[in-house]
Amino acid sequence: MKLRRCYIENFGKLQQFEYQFSDGLNIINKLNGWGKTTFATFIKVMFYGFETSNKRAISENERKKYYPWQGGKFGGNLEFEINGEIYEIERFFGIKDKDDTYKLYNKTTNCESNDYSSNIGEEIFKIDRQAYERSTYISGEEISVEINDSLSAKLSNILESDNDINSSEEAIERITTIMKEYKKTGNKGQINELETKISNKNRELEYALKTEELVKERNEKIEQIKQQIGECERKRSLNQQKIKEISEQENIRLKKELEILNERLEKQKKLEKLQEQNNNSKKSNIIISISIIIISIILGIFVSKYLYAISVVGILVLIIGLINYNKKKQKYEKKLKQDNTSNSIEKNNDTEKSKEEISKENEILEKRITELINQKSYDENEMNRIINTENSIEEIENEIENLEQKLQEMNHKYNILEKTEKYLIQAKEKFSSHYLKSMTQGFEKYLNTINNEKIDTNIDVKLNVKIQEYGEKKEIEYLSTGYRNIIGICMRLALIEALFEKENPFIILDDPFVNLDEEKIEKAKQIVQELSKTHQVIYFICHKCRQ
Repeated sequence: MKLRRCYIENFGKLQQFEYQFSDGLNIINKLNGWGKTTFATFIKVMFYGFETSNKRAISENERKKYYPWQGGKFGGNLEFEINGEIYEIERFFGIKDKDDTYKLYNKTTNCESNDYSSNIGEEIFKIDRQAYERSTYISGEEISVEINDSLSAKLSNILESDNDINSSEEAIERITTIMKEYKKTGNKGQINELETKISNKNRELEYALKTEELVKERNEKIEQIKQQIGECERKRSLNQQKIKEISEQENIRLKKELEILNERLEKQKKLEKLQEQNNNSKKSNIIISISIIIISIILGIFVSKYLYAISVVGILVLIIGLINYNKKKQKYEKKLKQDNTSNSIEKNNDTEKSKEEISKENEILEKRITELINQKSYDENEMNRIINTENSIEEIENEIENLEQKLQEMNHKYNILEKTEKYLIQAKEKFSSHYLKSMTQGFEKYLNTINNEKIDTNIDVKLNVKIQEYGEKKEIEYLSTGYRNIIGICMRLALIEALFEKENPFIILDDPFVNLDEEKIEKAKQIVQELSKTHQVIYFICHKCRQ
């Protein structure tokens, strides 16, 4: 198979670009930024289209990356020859997959052909897009080889039918996915859920079997609560009686105080009246006494000494009368004060607790009674539930039996899947070992051509290469970038030989030797020359030293 011609209407930065391919080696030497990788990608998508991707990053979405910078129609055509027939692929692309168009023309008749579908790449090369990118499409950005089922099937010359699972990797992945449904990390999955249900049901059964004891315990608790409620209600009733008695005592005391107050008012009035009479009498006596004294003094002076003596007696009588009056007044006031003090003492001789304190205590009792009634209601409901549970023991036992049977079936299926996965992996590795010998021979041939020093390597069935030094196998990451590129290039070339024993596909080299030193570049160029004798090689470079 070989490429004949291509035309790019718009693809990335390339616009209205046409190229005629020749047999053998096609060297495209352009400066960095010209669009060499864009050109190589165009050839790839003509056969395979764009990979479906919803990723926003341009580096991970080829459709976005190569959408025309300058706008216009996105795509072009590619002419190629295979099995004596010449075809032209015409593809144009939109922003989304649904907008893409594909046509194939037979150049002999210039009519549309149905010889190949839009999946033409897989139909011609017998490998999928990823396998193509890991084999005949060699880029300096990614030279490593990673095996997949498409490569494995092609290497072993076994083509999978449409009715198969499509690949052993997909089959293993499917089995793994189903196994994860049964058992997941973190004690999750259907098996773990069943085990949890059985455990819960066993606890429920154990609980149900203890119903008689639990009912007794609940009954005792309810009786205790009833007693507590009764005690609280009794205290509340006593407090209410005390409040009533205190109210009655207060009424009696208030009535008595009122009587005392009235009595005091009467006494006060009498005192005031007596005081007023005494005052009047006193005034009269004083006036009379003073008058007598004055008259007696005048008469005594002018008439007789006997009358003078009488006036002295009158003065003494007046003084004695005043003294007696003051004594009576003091005695009355003292008695009045004693009455007031007695009344005050009686007021202070109240009960030990006030009505307010007892009322507050009753509020606390009311709250406690409400709490106890609620607790009693809850315990009664629980007791009824327990009694009902007693009747469902047989039902719970049947549920446990059914769940255990399901668990047994699931564990059986899981064990089968586990063994199937194990045997599939073993079969896949054994299946892959068929091509290991030819791959190893081709790799060593190209490696010895490029590298002057012998490197002892080891290749496994997944095409992973390890370096063997001092009896120990090590990953190629221990080597320099240049050596890693040499190993990658040699693996790719060996893979092409192993994949296409009968066909000679075109090979795209997108500047893969950029990290090699001058000596190794010369060796690599020799390999390219030899390769171009049997294959059409499209060789992209940016420097003459690699030409």
